[in-house]
Amino acid sequence: MRAALISLIETLPGGTGLRGALPLAHGQLAMLHIDLAVQAGAGEILCLVGAVDDRVRQIETYAARRGVIFHLARSIADISVRLASEDELLIIADGLYVAPGDMARMARETGTFVASFAPGDGARVLIERFERIDINHVWAGLACIRARDVVDARDLPEDWSIQSALLRLAIQKGYRREVLPFALAEAGRIAMVREGHEVNILALQELAGSSGTLGGKLVQTAPVRSLALRAWSARWSGPALRISAVALPVLGIGAAIGGWSMAALAMLIAGRGAGHGANRLFGRFAGMLTSEMEQAARDIAFAAAFIVITVLGVAASDRLAGLFAALILPGLAIVLGRVNGPLPRVWRRLAGSPSMVAAAALLAIPFGLLMPVLMLWNLALVALLLWQTRPSPLAAD
Repeated sequence: MRAALISLIETLPGGTGLRGALPLAHGQLAMLHIDLAVQAGAGEILCLVGAVDDRVRQIETYAARRGVIFHLARSIADISVRLASEDELLIIADGLYVAPGDMARMARETGTFVASFAPGDGARVLIERFERIDINHVWAGLACIRARDVVDARDLPEDWSIQSALLRLAIQKGYRREVLPFALAEAGRIAMVREGHEVNILALQELAGSSGTLGGKLVQTAPVRSLALRAWSARWSGPALRISAVALPVLGIGAAIGGWSMAALAMLIAGRGAGHGANRLFGRFAGMLTSEMEQAARDIAFAAAFIVITVLGVAASDRLAGLFAALILPGLAIVLGRVNGPLPRVWRRLAGSPSMVAAAALLAIPFGLLMPVLMLWNLALVALLLWQTRPSPLAAD
């Protein structure tokens, strides 16, 4: 069995705040450690603590949500009694930040190892954040040792860092080195957090990197960065976005029935944006990701609202045509997304984006051109499908 050792002991410089308890997108940094441990196959988590408070209890609650056993530990003796000699102990450094997209890479290692960087001539300030292993390597914040070797650390002085002591033990015993690309540290994908504000900076970098070229540039603008930071600091923002993602399309149905088609479409777009915002801003922890049931409710509410608005937004004699246009659009978009071909993925996503269709319909309604715009959009999707499925010339007969 594999167990994981995390830590909630080290404090921020000049303060009493714990590095592992730093707030991150309505969670705490140590929740990333729990996600990493679960991905790495740990069925039990041992948490080093100096004192137990609400922050530690929140971490414990999150571990229970992820379905792993959680124990508090204060010494090497507390750790060793929880492990059998044939077990493995995965050590996750206090203050380690791993971007969610890179967790699988960190967690895929099996057996015993010490993850490290070989920075070479990298930035000195960055290198000093990681614990040095030897003249050419620094610790990447992850190591896995044999449980029976933990006993050898029992005689160390009490003022020694337990995690550091176990790392030194692994180095002395010649554990396999897993050298990771130092570019991960330079890009902020893997980092050792020292200051309180650094977690949000790293999260903003990750948010920009996962949003594509255009979205990344948008996230890096001052207004969007400020908006994201405010959303993370306000406890009500996450629930408000999640509720809006379902409630606004439903309200849009009522507005369409009342003859306010433009307002209904605006609600539809705002609801879709709220759902995307909730997923992007608060999808940092596996235990807090949007459930399949909630995402299905969002999609059903949007689809029902779009059909009602489209049908009620055209002349009475053309409502059957409106129903046809409202149903064929998502069908063509789904087929376009599934078919392989030379068309860039971003084009397929934009062409099949429900929000883009709703925005186009919103602009068309004041001119009485809703049906022509939807018909043109369908023709465009058919043209893209023809381009995507055109036969490719063979390199040889």
